[in-house]
Amino acid sequence: MTRLILKCTGGFTGPAGAQTRTVELSQLPQLQAQELEQLLTASCFFTLPEKLTKAAPQSSDFLYDLKVDEGRQAHCVRYHLDAAPAPLKELTNRLNEVEPD
Repeated sequence: MTRLILKCTGGFTGPAGAQTRTVELSQLPQLQAQELEQLLTASCFFTLPEKLTKAAPQSSDFLYDLKVDEGRQAHCVRYHLDAAPAPLKELTNRLNEVEPD
């Protein structure tokens, strides 16, 4: 079972506007789950460093924390979209599109 937890902070509301989205791939339609799994694989998520942040972030920049737990392995990456590889950016966008329960 793969669980993805995406936390977003920043923007003009800062920590007060933090949003967290938890997605269980096993509870999604099969096609959507496969698409997210492919993006996760394409991003080489488990080999990414713990931080992918911009050198000079602005206070209004969004900062993401993505934790992926596959049972046998777990990893968390903190990143700005501008500093993330393309598959991780796309994964972030797709996770934000998942309808909450």
